[in-house]
Amino acid sequence: MKSDLQFKLLSRLNNKKQESGFTLIELLVVVIIIGVLAAVALPNLLRQVGKARETEIKNAVGTLNRSQQAYHFERQEFAPTLELLGITIPNEYISNVENDALIVANDADSADAIPANDNYDNDGTRAYVGRIEHAAGEYSQLMCQSDAPAASLPALGNTDDCPDGSTQVR
Repeated sequence: MKSDLQFKLLSRLNNKKQESGFTLIELLVVVIIIGVLAAVALPNLLRQVGKARETEIKNAVGTLNRSQQAYHFERQEFAPTLELLGITIPNEYISNVENDALIVANDADSADAIPANDNYDNDGTRAYVGRIEHAAGEYSQLMCQSDAPAASLPALGNTDDCPDGSTQVR
């Protein structure tokens, strides 16, 4: 009897058509899980893109400051144009990378670098402003970062402090 039962069971399993594939419920569960993961990851990815663009602007300010220092060391004056500095700044995210970004003070003892990003709202990037000063044979630098996303910061003027709504970057 036992062998008869085994025979029937094996023959039934052997004759049964093998079904393959996923059910609709399984597919829906996978799609929902992928959707939730994408909803969590996408804002983080966009934030990282904004941080990369902000870093490019910050590097541009640092490059302008160091270039102005080298130019002043050789010629005892700050360069009023980017061409005189002999550098190129990548301008994919900086709107005014040409001479608009450089301001040389009337007393010629300081120079400001003010790159702007017109797409700051989409990028979520903060603005930066930099200054290089020469006094009594020594150079000093100042870099300020806006507290909130902004296109640009105002020139520093005759002060050694950052404008309102910004903090000094060390």
